[in-house]
Amino acid sequence: MSAGRWRGPTGAGGGADRGSRAWESSAACRHQDADLWFSRRSSSRAVAICAACPVLAHCRAAVLLREKGLPECHRDGVIAGLTGPQRHALEHQADRSRQVPPADLQTSRVAPAGVPRGQSAPCGTRAAYQRHLRLREPVDEACRLANARSAGRYRRTGTTRVRDETARGRDRQGGTAGTPGGPPRT
Repeated sequence: MSAGRWRGPTGAGGGADRGSRAWESSAACRHQDADLWFSRRSSSRAVAICAACPVLAHCRAAVLLREKGLPECHRDGVIAGLTGPQRHALEHQADRSRQVPPADLQTSRVAPAGVPRGQSAPCGTRAAYQRHLRLREPVDEACRLANARSAGRYRRTGTTRVRDETARGRDRQGGTAGTPGGPPRT
């Protein structure tokens, strides 16, 4: 920023073009009032000015680089056509897209219910019942019964998970030592 003259929302250091800020001389915001960029009442006008700017891509790259790692509450005003929360969301969206594992790793994962990720749970399961509700589809009788069994299991045990066979066998043999229904501890 030059001596006392505000240079618009682009007037910050280090851009995507290795620190050169020559593109700022072509910015549409160059001759605008500073209050325009930081007032909620004029934010739509500021966004419109940015949308018509010939150097929007340079500005956006520069601001995202400058604000990288800042919390949302430290991103004020409209810069590069985006509000502070929008710039924050854009940064985190870019971070998440870089963290997506390769496709061959995604297909090898298995969902907790034993259905591979990306495949729908078969009808007659609680997951299928929830899918029908989520997609606003008619719920078939098998899914309705599966959900009822799951709800009953939850009321009885506090969980919707089915216990494995080894736990069932242990209960039939007298339970675990020290538990109700099991042999006494020695």
